[in-house]
Amino acid sequence: MAPYQNDTLPIRVRVQDLLARMTTQEKISQVNQHLYGWQSYTRHGSEFTLTDQFKAHVAWGGGLGALYGLFRADPWSGRTLENGIPAAQSATVSNMVQQYVITHSRLGIPALIVEEAPHGHQALGAVSYPTNLGKSNSFDPALIAQCAQLQAAELAAKGVHLALVSTLDLLKDPRWGRSEETFGESPTLTAAYTQAVIRGFQGDLISDDCFLDHPADANRHIGVVIKHLIGQGDALGGHNAGTVPLGEREVREVYGPLVASIRHAVGVMAAYNDIDGVPCHANRQLLTRWLRTANHFQGLVMADGTALDRLTDLTGSVAAAAQQALTAGVDLSLWDDVYTHIDQALAADPTLMTALDTAVARVLAVKFLLGLFDQPLVSPSEAAKLPKIITASHQANAKLAVESMTLVKNNGVLPLARNQKVAVIGPHTASIYDWLGDYTAPQAPDQFTSLTDAVRPYASQVCTALGSQLRVGVPDQDYRWLDEAEDCASESDAVILTLGGSSARAFDMHFLTNGALAAPQGNTDTGENVDLADLSLSADQLSLLRVIKNTGKPLIVVMVQGRPYDIRPVLAIADAVLLAWYPGQAGPQAVADILFGQTTPTGRLAISYPRSSGQLPVYYYQRHAAKNADYLDESGAPLLPFGAGLDYTTWIVHSLSLTHDLIEQRTAITVTAANTGQYDSSLPLLLFGRFRGTTVLPREKQLLATRRVTIPAGQKQTVTFTVPDTALTYYDAHMRSVLPDQVTFSVGDQTQTIITRYFHVKEN
Repeated sequence: MAPYQNDTLPIRVRVQDLLARMTTQEKISQVNQHLYGWQSYTRHGSEFTLTDQFKAHVAWGGGLGALYGLFRADPWSGRTLENGIPAAQSATVSNMVQQYVITHSRLGIPALIVEEAPHGHQALGAVSYPTNLGKSNSFDPALIAQCAQLQAAELAAKGVHLALVSTLDLLKDPRWGRSEETFGESPTLTAAYTQAVIRGFQGDLISDDCFLDHPADANRHIGVVIKHLIGQGDALGGHNAGTVPLGEREVREVYGPLVASIRHAVGVMAAYNDIDGVPCHANRQLLTRWLRTANHFQGLVMADGTALDRLTDLTGSVAAAAQQALTAGVDLSLWDDVYTHIDQALAADPTLMTALDTAVARVLAVKFLLGLFDQPLVSPSEAAKLPKIITASHQANAKLAVESMTLVKNNGVLPLARNQKVAVIGPHTASIYDWLGDYTAPQAPDQFTSLTDAVRPYASQVCTALGSQLRVGVPDQDYRWLDEAEDCASESDAVILTLGGSSARAFDMHFLTNGALAAPQGNTDTGENVDLADLSLSADQLSLLRVIKNTGKPLIVVMVQGRPYDIRPVLAIADAVLLAWYPGQAGPQAVADILFGQTTPTGRLAISYPRSSGQLPVYYYQRHAAKNADYLDESGAPLLPFGAGLDYTTWIVHSLSLTHDLIEQRTAITVTAANTGQYDSSLPLLLFGRFRGTTVLPREKQLLATRRVTIPAGQKQTVTFTVPDTALTYYDAHMRSVLPDQVTFSVGDQTQTIITRYFHVKEN
């Protein structure tokens, strides 16, 4: 037995032994994730065979570093319910792939199976959760961690090792098509959710103690690759992969908490964009000095899809691009050609072997950590757990879908009375995919309940109509759509109208080599590479809204969306407005349950909701300056502030008090929340701090902590937030981390100010 095969030895020793045995080509293979995973197999009925293309790629490298998208099913991959991998056969196919790789590797090195899981596994039969922008409205990291844990169990039963999950991007400009993938605008909240996702997927797999110094755990594990590092949501103009001109202070203060939050992740994916002119994939300051040295990150850095090929525009050659990326700290490619030509870079600069060895060592270390060498295949007993895992996932998903929705208007029409005639109208009533967001697999009919069917048990009679399309306009031959919708509404006692957008992808669409939509197509107006200049709803949707309002029936509008649209016309005439975002498979049922009072709406906005694209940005932590915040033709304030949201009950927050502990260097902020209404419910409490007495322009306010409390009707609860002094620092004119002269704490309309001159915080 070679040392690398001895599971009692520390991972570091096993890596060093294996690395010393490898040829240069075997090393190059380990840092490559070149092949699209769905190209690895063909399906004939219920039988699967490995393709010649897959076998040739394994032969090229004498093994395989990682394989992305083996189970991916969507219009880009071309995998459907008919030719993709059913959930029940996932373990069989992954074992087939793994067995081939191991037996055709001279040293028996297994491959990492890597899959997209931004809001559930992008595969057949998987559970589709709300997209992040909806999840963030829950202010419930514990539930998000629980859902991540269930996703990890699902992936493990299928033979997956790494889950790619978007958490790091901030929603600074909602014109950006990938807004739905963000947890909103707050660095503090996003960091908390990121830690919850890592904890859910990985447990305590990685801690501050270096995992290389210990033997690998005997069990198989799932690792999460957090994306994207960093700044995509700051791109100028809301352009996908656009340039990001952030200065050092902004990067440290806004993105510092996010980089710190991924310390224990198995992996992180670099972002397409630059930071102040330097592409993230070529940014050693970001990927090595800040991520690894300053924040003690121990995992691997993965490239985004074909991002390394984009470096050739900067470098002029694939060899120079490979050199830049390896030197910066990119350990694993994704679909690009650049890392397949590392041999050219080595020929030009043999000293690059040190950087290659470092990258290979990180990939191998992750494979040992996740148990691939010791348990490379999925056991029958583990695969058999999948049906129970899916059932449990649906239950958690239903709860998360409810918590992700935010009620922003209610003139008393909600909750709706039951056993009345209800009209369900709108462009989202016909397609399940308009509810699910980007990165979604084909859905079997039994995976989804339509809004019409979800409403039926609550109503005596239901009629339904489309009324309009989302973007392309109603064809001339379908001019009766509006008439049909008007008739349906007129015959009903109340109307539920869906408006908004869609990230749906169709099989006749065209895609780029990284899977992004090639150009605007059909009704799709959200998702990767689908940016908007104008946040207004389409003219057809607004016409439908006015026609339904003119019937005089109570009108409830449900916004199904992946970014905030201009909803001023909606708020002006609807009786109630529920922001459902893209709520996933459980979304329509969650909408019905909320509207009919089966449950209460508890979501709160994780963004500052804009009035229009013309007033952007409106995020809450902009710097405080002596400026005219308003425009001649528009208010500068958001339409709805961060944290806004209504409930069926009423709340009073009172009795805020502060105590500071000089010895422990922390402040305790205590506040009482009282449920003064008639419904049991939950309330997210948000603690803000406003810094004053600084040497640079301070931010208007900063979110310091959140707490979700569940309180029965007529009762109250006292909550204490504990804030360390280090959380109250800012970067001064000399780029030192120091305290302001004073901090004003607030929860709701309750405020208290504390003077910080007696605090003791070590300067950085």
